[in-house]
Amino acid sequence: GTSLRGPAVLLTALLFLAAPHLDAMIGNWAQRGSESPDISILAAAGRQTARFTVVAIMIAMLGTLWATPLAAGFGIDLREVAKGASGVALIMLVAAFLWNVVGTATARALRAELPAVGDDEMLGAPRSRLGTLVPLISGIGKSSILALALLSILVSIGINVWPLIAGLSVFGLAIGFGSQTLVKDLVSGLFFLIDDAFRFGEYIETSGAKGTVEKISVRSVSLRHQRGALATIPYGEIGKIQNFSRDWMIEKLTFRVAFNTDVEKVRKIFKKIGQDISANPELAGDLLEPFKSQGIAEVEDGTLVIRAKFKAKAGRNFMIRRAVLLAVHQAFRENGIQAVPKPLTSNPGAA
Repeated sequence: GTSLRGPAVLLTALLFLAAPHLDAMIGNWAQRGSESPDISILAAAGRQTARFTVVAIMIAMLGTLWATPLAAGFGIDLREVAKGASGVALIMLVAAFLWNVVGTATARALRAELPAVGDDEMLGAPRSRLGTLVPLISGIGKSSILALALLSILVSIGINVWPLIAGLSVFGLAIGFGSQTLVKDLVSGLFFLIDDAFRFGEYIETSGAKGTVEKISVRSVSLRHQRGALATIPYGEIGKIQNFSRDWMIEKLTFRVAFNTDVEKVRKIFKKIGQDISANPELAGDLLEPFKSQGIAEVEDGTLVIRAKFKAKAGRNFMIRRAVLLAVHQAFRENGIQAVPKPLTSNPGAA
């Protein structure tokens, strides 16, 4: 039945007005620390934890302003409440600092893997093994920190957590025995990651799907098909993996020309095309072996089948392939070489 205290109302209003501005200032300060390579990971995490600390202090001030008279009216011992709240706040502060340490270390590791901003072609390039494993390790680390913090808070407020831990252990054991597929997925995924079978951004083909690795979780991998479809495959169902983005690839091309074509002339044309592409600064960095002719592969129905090849970095062969096909098309037209379409059937006289 008492009226609101004027100083408490005034101080509460000031806190709510100052909180957004103070949080924005500390947020910008923490962001600069996270992006600066001159500041250590622990210092950057400390800056980010400062935001949490300011919020905790404001909540404590509001609690002191409004909970003190309420507790006095109900006869609650504020010293015990303050002691328990201090323990919980300390645990949350330590957990927030460890969370930010993991987050800062992860962000810096991934920033080192990503190319410079503005290079659109390289943004989808495959990551290294470290860039693939870091997000997964980060998720496991943050989950462990959160679980330990919750258990520590329960212990600090006087709750016996051992029955809860025992119950979770029994529940986990039951899942392990009852869900053999889940265990198979987890174990298979562990060995795939240890073997470095695939990474983020790489193009792979499994027994059931193919596409670019877009997400790697504890249980499954997500592949984005070139047409846009996203396939999520449990590790236990992957089977054999073909990785098209690792190290290098040999691209083989087949050309069908008329039987009276001068094969030596074609060889020289292909050699000239290979030299031109090797001199192209946009393609030379991805070309490992120049485009060259392999001669006559076979003769079909009065048609010469000539094969050629080049060796390029994995995932970068498509641009070179387009340049080669365009150059061959132009060279055939300029030199009067007639390309022959492949027949629909190998036995035209069949009914």
